[in-house]
Amino acid sequence: MGMEFVLNEQQEMVQSIAKEFAEKLLAKHAEQIEKNRAVPSDLYKTAGEMGLLGITFDEKYGGLGLDQKCWVVSQESLAKESPSFATCVGAGAMFTEVVNMYGTEEQKMKFLPPCLAGDVIGSFAFTEPSTGSDPKQLTTRYHKEGDFYVINGVKRFITNSGYKGPIALFANDSETGMTTAFVFDKFCEGYSLSSKWDTVSIRGSAVYDIFLDNVCVPKEAVLGGPEAIGTGFKILKGLVARSKISVTATAVGNMAKAYELAVRYAKEKMHRDKPISKFPTIQTKIAQIAGKYYSCQAYLYKMAEYADFVPDISTLAGEAATMKAHVADEGVDCCVLAMNILSAYGICDEYGVERCVRDALMAPHVEGVGDMQRIIGGSNILFK
Repeated sequence: MGMEFVLNEQQEMVQSIAKEFAEKLLAKHAEQIEKNRAVPSDLYKTAGEMGLLGITFDEKYGGLGLDQKCWVVSQESLAKESPSFATCVGAGAMFTEVVNMYGTEEQKMKFLPPCLAGDVIGSFAFTEPSTGSDPKQLTTRYHKEGDFYVINGVKRFITNSGYKGPIALFANDSETGMTTAFVFDKFCEGYSLSSKWDTVSIRGSAVYDIFLDNVCVPKEAVLGGPEAIGTGFKILKGLVARSKISVTATAVGNMAKAYELAVRYAKEKMHRDKPISKFPTIQTKIAQIAGKYYSCQAYLYKMAEYADFVPDISTLAGEAATMKAHVADEGVDCCVLAMNILSAYGICDEYGVERCVRDALMAPHVEGVGDMQRIIGGSNILFK
């Protein structure tokens, strides 16, 4: 359909495995995932068995020990068939990444192997009704009782929170206000959920509110160990770039599907015995879609390469914010152009483009809204 980026042997291998999984298994379940608003746990388990959940993790934890570009080509392939499934995988990776980056060796050995194998599904809980980005506004509180910490509060829009598995959760000390990250198993005593939120985008990756009513965790549940109390803000800053790379990969995969559907329709739709691909207006729109898709894909791949090159990925927070904001907006434009090519059929769900448009709407509003990301990126350029 167009140009292909040059990948090394490992990246080609991962891309091939991800495409096989996506086209032969995931595509069959994509519509059901949307209708049921849930990812089947056995499908997630299969992804784990194929190595797609542990691409960048050390082999001793059950990972493949590969680079970030391997991760993004996999996420892109998954998202092309089901952005909902890719979002579920990406949210699970936020848990495993934060444990891998900041957890003790005991925490890594406890939580990473079952998550990377797909036996359980991790969650990451920061967002609350009153904030999505500012730790100072967190209302979830913890206090110490002996060797335990007691947590109370509400978390909002938490992906994977309805699945069995661990969670990384951020709360502020009730006295000092310092932010701390905790890791513990979901559905412990005091953990409960709201009903699913009805969303216009990524419907198959269900989000809930989490209610924490005197959830009691041991001191070993502090991410990084008991001595890491109060280091939650540092942890959040360190994870920002990785999370934005993952969201961007999902957006690019969704663009790939819209591009594919638009080209197919243009070649097959007939008007007076000729395909509409003969019309200059259609050719112009296809060229616009291709330009947006390939430029965003190149941006994503280059950012993945930088993520492996720099000693500390947190230093890429500004660059990742700029990328995510740009690709998110381009993704919406790309999918709307595809819908325009299909005309009236573009708004019919059986043609697929309608879902691409809906799913594209998510990226500008998660992992930091677009305008805030541009402020972060612009400040990084001007004042770094």
